[in-house]
Amino acid sequence: MMKNISSVFVFGRPPLVFMAFGCALWLMYSKHPVAYILGLSFLMLSMAFDWLDGWLSRKEVPRSRLGPLVDRMMDRLVLTIMFPVLGAGMLWRFARLDVILEGRMERAHLLHALFVLGLCVIVLMRDQLVNFLKSFEPDPHEDVESHGLTRIRSLVFSPMAVLLYAHAFYQPTSGWEAFYRMVDWVDRMPLRVLFVLEILFLAFNIGSITLNIRKYGTRALDDICADDELMRRKILAILPNTITLMNGLLGVAAVLFASHGRFREAVFILLSAALLDRMDGLIARRLGLTEPLKKEASKKSLRFGVILDDISDAISFAFAPAAIFYLLMDAVEQDFLSDGMVITLSVLYALAGVARLTYFTLDKKPIPGFFKGMPVPAAALLVAGPMEILSLLSRRDSWLFDYWVVFTVSIVVLSAIAMNLYPVRYLHIGRLLGRKPAVLRFLFVLALVMVFTPYFGLVLMSILLFYLISPVFTWRIDPAVANRETPTAEKGT
Repeated sequence: MMKNISSVFVFGRPPLVFMAFGCALWLMYSKHPVAYILGLSFLMLSMAFDWLDGWLSRKEVPRSRLGPLVDRMMDRLVLTIMFPVLGAGMLWRFARLDVILEGRMERAHLLHALFVLGLCVIVLMRDQLVNFLKSFEPDPHEDVESHGLTRIRSLVFSPMAVLLYAHAFYQPTSGWEAFYRMVDWVDRMPLRVLFVLEILFLAFNIGSITLNIRKYGTRALDDICADDELMRRKILAILPNTITLMNGLLGVAAVLFASHGRFREAVFILLSAALLDRMDGLIARRLGLTEPLKKEASKKSLRFGVILDDISDAISFAFAPAAIFYLLMDAVEQDFLSDGMVITLSVLYALAGVARLTYFTLDKKPIPGFFKGMPVPAAALLVAGPMEILSLLSRRDSWLFDYWVVFTVSIVVLSAIAMNLYPVRYLHIGRLLGRKPAVLRFLFVLALVMVFTPYFGLVLMSILLFYLISPVFTWRIDPAVANRETPTAEKGT
């Protein structure tokens, strides 16, 4: 009996998702509210089936030998049907924003729709890549997907699909006010909240790709590359280089948001770019890509990944903060600096960041675990904190507003100088957090909570100001200790 119920849960999900897809087409064609209600109901029922099936599998309900493979195939069908629908739905929602926003078409909403479309593509790419890697296993019937990863997938993919579906196809209609009041909160959800959730979802997909590459990639590369080590490294470099490219794209996105007055979202995007910058370096080191091949060890040419990383860092942490500073000073209509002075400061900050990146790349005597001068991502976030606070202040608070304009300008100048104080050693904060996972989790939760409060910029600025003066306390740490990034038992850190 329980085996039959489990089969219903497994095989019932694709038809439910397909009916939700049909209702989405019906809604886009006719805008009938019944289509929205039915589609959302079908999708939520599919999510419930996914959760119940996972619960039964954890209870070790008897299943056929092909049960895991069938479950995986059903998952692929659901992803293939649902996420293209969500991408199209977000673009359809933007096409009628003139109705929802009373004639105000905002580029931020277009950017959000395009971001969701790209996110849907990444979800499908992740699914195809993982299945490709698993095909190299000698016995693909074994360990198709661990129970832990299945539970995480159920808790992440299905709720995100329901949320995006409810948001994309929200179509209020007279006569149906009672129903739409129940889902009105989805439509009124601020863009920054949606972006936070979607960036976390993106991070989950990137993490899933990384874990599967780490688990199955060795056998796949052995079969594909044989003894060609250069080909192996080029294939492995695709993942960190892709993350590096996303880092640069986030810098462009931050400037786009700032150009439309959404400075808090721009600051959060810069923070996300800094996380990606940490991730691409960590992945490159874990994959062994930071050391040149033996036959290339004597060559002094720069590698493609290093150049791409410098370009992305320059965009996100040198040019983007400078552009946001200029846009902010123009938006708040301050009287402290003339337009010429604002442009000059912006250009000088960008040049200071480029100079710091150039020195970092060409430095022949780096100190393991330390930076010479303040790293550009930290300087960018230090500048971003006061700018986010200034964007929230009003001219009516004249004394506080004028003070904060001066303070923000001072931080911009101080950050530009700190980046190029090469005798000063700054501890590699990413590797420190790698050794202290509890601190990393705390900072992650703190940032996630603070982004929904007015204190996000204040907390970010406080942490980075402490980092600014941290060389006073950290310069004595042994470089051998500072260079470790795994949580080992150690003293003196």
